[in-house]
Amino acid sequence: MKIAIGYPPLESKKGIPLLGQNRQFQWFNSPTYIYPVVPAYAATMLKNAGYQVFWLDGIAGGWSYKKWLEEVKRAKPDLLVMETKTPVVKKHWKIISKLKSQNSKLKIVLVGDHVTALPEESFQNSPVDFILAGGDYDFLLLNLANHLTKGEKLEPGIWRRDNSKSKIQNPKSQFKIKNYLNTGEFQLNHDLNKLPFVDRELTHWWLYAYENGNYKRTPGVYIMAGRDCWWRKNGGCKFCAWTVLYPSWRARKPKNVLDEIGQLIEKYKIKEIMDDTGTFPVGKWLEEFCRGMIKRGYNKKIYFDCNLRFGILKKKDYELIAKAGFRFLLYGLESANQKTLDRLNKGARVDLIEKELRQAKEASKKVGGRLEPHVTCMVGYPWESKKEACQTINFTRRLFEKGLIDSLQATIVIPYPGTALFAECEKNGWLLTKDWDDYDMRRPVMKTEMSDEEILELTQGIYKSFLTPRFLLRKITSVRSIDDLKFFWRAGKKLLGHLSDFGKNY
Repeated sequence: MKIAIGYPPLESKKGIPLLGQNRQFQWFNSPTYIYPVVPAYAATMLKNAGYQVFWLDGIAGGWSYKKWLEEVKRAKPDLLVMETKTPVVKKHWKIISKLKSQNSKLKIVLVGDHVTALPEESFQNSPVDFILAGGDYDFLLLNLANHLTKGEKLEPGIWRRDNSKSKIQNPKSQFKIKNYLNTGEFQLNHDLNKLPFVDRELTHWWLYAYENGNYKRTPGVYIMAGRDCWWRKNGGCKFCAWTVLYPSWRARKPKNVLDEIGQLIEKYKIKEIMDDTGTFPVGKWLEEFCRGMIKRGYNKKIYFDCNLRFGILKKKDYELIAKAGFRFLLYGLESANQKTLDRLNKGARVDLIEKELRQAKEASKKVGGRLEPHVTCMVGYPWESKKEACQTINFTRRLFEKGLIDSLQATIVIPYPGTALFAECEKNGWLLTKDWDDYDMRRPVMKTEMSDEEILELTQGIYKSFLTPRFLLRKITSVRSIDDLKFFWRAGKKLLGHLSDFGKNY
């Protein structure tokens, strides 16, 4: 069997779709390509099982839509797998219809958080054949392939079209027919330690190794030590789309992750590694991992980046990760208003954030490390006033002025189907639309007391909050290498791109 994993280009004046390996979809004017780890695992597992696999990422490859169609035709796959998200699912339905009209024998699979939350919708609006629910779709895809070729019993979490069932035609759509079945609720019971290391050549790792604004050194790669975030109090953060994929938490063993890092250093000469686990493991796991990084000397060869949470690590922990070669620390700040953090179930205290960031910087300086905190912020909450939203801008500006953060990302909050925030929106009548095309972060989709223009201006204002003389002077005087100069150049281009991402033209 021939199996293709594909990301069709979505040509738009809005820019490049940041689709793969992304919890919050955006169109970027300055492209950023994130390595899609779970699909890469799927490709590797299928290849190891003897299937012929094609990696057709037309987005990262810079292909036109026409070229992507040509590549699909050339590969002649029996099965085509596409990751989708809410803002592009309608476009993917059209692509699926086109592909099926050209080749009725082609079987098409959809995966991702949107179809996990609303699987029946895609059967009703497209001729898709299979939907794999949950975040372990790498394991499920192998199971599906084995089912189709060897008769293996299907695991829970697989939806399939069943043309043998009686059909009730809906005159509004040729696909609105309830003729699909599922194998039950998906289960996250697969052993991550049994995953093979990703076949980076098969999955064209170089396409994602340079065009990423987070890397200070290139080439860089993504890995995942766990799936996905261990913060599960009351269901986790209410807005995060990946709570739909991963309602529970698992992690690989520290040695397993260290062995993968060693391979990446030796085989691919990687200089920076981003672990994209929702929140990096802490406690004894983190200590064992850091000791291993130091003992093996990896801390001298690469920068290591990860996602963290406020209120978890102490000064001694920051000293340890600084010694272990950590650099880019991504925190979900989201807002500088405590009531918003509480409503989002972030589990963080605004009044302690500055203290913790200062501890991180002092610990880094003490051991000769290079910790560079990054925060993500959002605006457009239904319950926040403009004055409260401005508090987040003022807060990030102070953090920049004091040298406590080095970069940030600003977005408009979007309630994805399946999340607790989406359910709250439906309950309270906050949704302005359910046209999924509008959920692309170019305008608010929730009711607020602010206008669309005010929200866009606030988003730009957060990006501009670093433009203080003290911060710019500190960055200029911190240049120590050609890598620093290259990084600042790339970061400058990304900043200009982000400002245009939230312009008023869309």
